Amino acid sequence: MDTSQLGKIGLKEKEAKVYIALLKEGSSLANSLAKKTNILRSSIYDYLDVLLDKGFVSYTIISGKKYFQAVSPQKILDNFEEEKRREEETLKQIIPELSKLQGLAEKKAKVEVFEGKEGMKTVMSYILKEKPKEILIYGSSGVSYKLLPFFMEHWHKERIKLKIPIRIIYNQVKESRERIKKGPPLKLAKIRFFPIEDVSLTGTIIYSNKALITIWNIEMPLAISIDSKDIAKNYKDNFEILWKTAKS
Repeated sequence: MDTSQLGKIGLKEKEAKVYIALLKEGSSLANSLAKKTNILRSSIYDYLDVLLDKGFVSYTIISGKKYFQAVSPQKILDNFEEEKRREEETLKQIIPELSKLQGLAEKKAKVEVFEGKEGMKTVMSYILKEKPKEILIYGSSGVSYKLLPFFMEHWHKERIKLKIPIRIIYNQVKESRERIKKGPPLKLAKIRFFPIEDVSLTGTIIYSNKALITIWNIEMPLAISIDSKDIAKNYKDNFEILWKTAKS
């Protein structure tokens, strides 16, 4: 594939080269990527950091080693929502070819880490793409809306459009009340409050067979996605216990 095509969606030549290599190879160590791409080992981490920040790459830590993987090409469309439709036709032309490359990689990671605002947009977009029957959230104080106001407003509009119900347990703090009053409309939502009077930067989102741990740090937001039926069930069970305890 011509790497210059990816320049149209914000990737420089070597960034595109690394991304394409990850699509082909699947989960990989940085050293292996350096060999595959003929990029200096001392430089490969710089390109990976850029791709992480842009939301094109995630990573998993296994036995103390960091394995990188390409974010699904289909999700790239969501990363450019704020820039809207100017590049959408170009993206639609590129995505099928990228998806074919990704099919070459057999190994799928069960745990993924997403960093930065773009990474958070990517992982939040994953949720709606799966069209789950319900989304469960707890441990939140409405911080996500402060960090990504435009994106979260669009996210909720899409959720409502897809008719996906949501149940949220907020911490009992002023910020939560403000988010409900001033933030995006919470249609198809049931809301309760847990008697914790501290603002939380962390939250847990459960949907389908996934549990998503979010850390809404202003300097570097972070999300850890866990794809496991059993683990997701444990989180769901915990949520239901909290839901019964929480107040409307």
